[in-house]
Amino acid sequence: MNDFKNIYGQDLAIEILKSAIQKEHVSPAYLFSGPEGVGRKKTAKIFIRALLEKNQDKESTKRKIESNNHPDLLWIEPSYLVQGKSISQTQARSESLRMKSPPQIRLNQVKEIIEFLGKKPFESERSIVIIEDIEKINESASNALLKTLEETNTGLFILITQRSEKLLSTIRSRCQIVPFIRLNHNQVSKIIEQLEVGREIDDIPTDKIRELIDFSYGSPGRYLINLQSWLSISSPLRNKLEAKLNTQIESLQLAKEITDELDIEQQLWIIDFQQYKAWIEERNSNVVKQFEELRKQLLKYVQPRLAWEVTLLEIQLIG
Repeated sequence: MNDFKNIYGQDLAIEILKSAIQKEHVSPAYLFSGPEGVGRKKTAKIFIRALLEKNQDKESTKRKIESNNHPDLLWIEPSYLVQGKSISQTQARSESLRMKSPPQIRLNQVKEIIEFLGKKPFESERSIVIIEDIEKINESASNALLKTLEETNTGLFILITQRSEKLLSTIRSRCQIVPFIRLNHNQVSKIIEQLEVGREIDDIPTDKIRELIDFSYGSPGRYLINLQSWLSISSPLRNKLEAKLNTQIESLQLAKEITDELDIEQQLWIIDFQQYKAWIEERNSNVVKQFEELRKQLLKYVQPRLAWEVTLLEIQLIG
């Protein structure tokens, strides 16, 4: 359990998990709830390693977990459907696939969980299921998961979320809450200094780096995501996103460039960033609300370009 010392600022979460291990009183389901990028997944791996390496070779168990190749561990994350085939969000990102709709945790994935838990563990006392971004679960999968949580038997669930309020209350009630909190400014700065971010940040002005750090809300991992998201946008489009829109033609052209160049996940990131800037720089709640309505439209699979056109024209009128 010494590896817990590498988790910064999450004393309560670590205390809960250490106590469960030491007392050998592990709950059937945990809900790791808190901001992205503050150590939820890293903590989950340390926790499950402590459980799975019992009576097993520790280094071998560690390698299997890191490579997602342990026979008693099933790691589920939101996926896309592409020509009837399920593709995880991690795979889509690594292959730079552009998707028109957000990823979901689907019914077929819950069926995979049920089949996995129906088999006896191979190397350990229990089978472990980790579901990442559980708030992205769709309705049918959510109902199926609830029934599965009621009949875990020897299985252990770890649900990871940054929006626990989006889950069914009955799912939350069946889990032990493990709270993760935002780090303070000094903790974030210390961790970021230790990270190898890459030479590309040399091309970003210092004030923009500071803005991206502030936008990360106490999450070093979120900072890396914000930095990569900003770098993934072409310089011409970045400049247009920073500029004030003066004419309807400029608004319509920007909507076209955003939807031509960026996939749905990048567009949702821009919405978050623009909402943050509208509030921090101008305390403009009307602009924040317009972008929130745009988010809802994109998540309902409304034609993206049309949704952006309407939003940018409305914001121009507000301005």
